[in-house]
Amino acid sequence: MAGKSNMQKNPVIVKKSRGFKKEKYVFAALLTLGIFLLGVLLGLVIEGKRIIFIQNSAKEQKLDFASLQLQYAYVNQLSQEQNCPALIKTFEKNIESLESARLRLEEYNQNAKISKDDFKLLQREYILSQLSYWLFAKQTRDVCNVDQASILYFYSTKKECPDCEEQAFVLTYLKKRFNEKLLIFALNGRYTEEPMIEMLKTRYDIQVYPTIVIEDKKFEGFTSKDDILREICRYYTHEKEEDCAPFYPLYNLTNSSSV
Repeated sequence: MAGKSNMQKNPVIVKKSRGFKKEKYVFAALLTLGIFLLGVLLGLVIEGKRIIFIQNSAKEQKLDFASLQLQYAYVNQLSQEQNCPALIKTFEKNIESLESARLRLEEYNQNAKISKDDFKLLQREYILSQLSYWLFAKQTRDVCNVDQASILYFYSTKKECPDCEEQAFVLTYLKKRFNEKLLIFALNGRYTEEPMIEMLKTRYDIQVYPTIVIEDKKFEGFTSKDDILREICRYYTHEKEEDCAPFYPLYNLTNSSSV
């Protein structure tokens, strides 16, 4: 009788067990759905913020472009007036802008969460800041006759340009030696997002990498430290530079023979 009684209770136990399992499955399904919806909502919020960021960046770029046009007009006016104090002050402001853009680019480059589109915008901003700085440097040196030389350095991928790493090492060394008296602007020759780079490549007929342009004079392929010094030292006439000592007699000889 006891065995028969236990058998009669088994269906109830089985039903309760099945009901419990069913509740577990429903709860798990609802939990999964909730997590999924939360992920979708979070993605929409992040995407919305990213779109707002890009829209704000576009507005900022328009303002920067308008500001740049006004600055060029102002610099041209200062050049005509030969107002060097104001011109140099404007130039120093561009140095601050360039450094700020460089730091932001480095910060975003180290941030794994930044999207590729946002990084490209910052990369382009830095390139424009470099070229703006380069143009102001040319104006300042020509009008105010300051001791300064500028180098445009066109580089490419390691596969296309095996000498670029060594060229960058030489330029970095010279930059440390001359500090603010030597301005070096590194431009990726394969960067297609900024039309200004294509204009410069056309202007200087850039065909090989590395190529450096020192005050409009082009040097193709790897350029040694001495060859660079021989060219840039002619622009340091007011204050003699230690690294330029071997080349000053050469300039004097050239100048005297041409008179």
